[in-house]
Amino acid sequence: MVADITYRRAGEADIDLLAGHHRRMFEEMRALGGLSLQSTCCGPECGAAKPVARITRPADFAGLERAQREKLAHQLPDESCIAWIAEDNGNPVGSGALTILQTVPVPEDPSSTTGFIHSIFVQPAMRRQGIASALIELLLDHCRQIGITRVQLNSSESGRKLYTDKGFLPLEQVMIRWL
Repeated sequence: MVADITYRRAGEADIDLLAGHHRRMFEEMRALGGLSLQSTCCGPECGAAKPVARITRPADFAGLERAQREKLAHQLPDESCIAWIAEDNGNPVGSGALTILQTVPVPEDPSSTTGFIHSIFVQPAMRRQGIASALIELLLDHCRQIGITRVQLNSSESGRKLYTDKGFLPLEQVMIRWL
């Protein structure tokens, strides 16, 4: 963790900030040619020759931000979503969130509760200082405290090394279909 960065749990007063960070994260990924959902090969055998799925639906960043505000307004109070904010001398420089999902039990985890880490964003000037790593650790610590043993996330190409360094394993089997 960076010495002068502090971390605090987000509350309802932070919803606009969190929704704005969520939007900026997706805008940056799109500007870099990244996908908004992980739909590419993620395994060690993945190479440029392997076909890559492309999302062809139009991006609606204003709608995304609005929907994220609504989600947080419902889920922060009941703690089905928790978020942390990184601050530099009281100024927000990053954030990250965890949504608690009810999913399908699997042989490795018979629980139906899964943590889904999302919306990890750090302002460009503050990157590569351990802020995203610290946010992820805070979210993982929360999972441990409430007994969640399965944590998932979607990764951009630029975030992949950070997540693998944190012990996340890429899965090639994820698929998506738009209706």
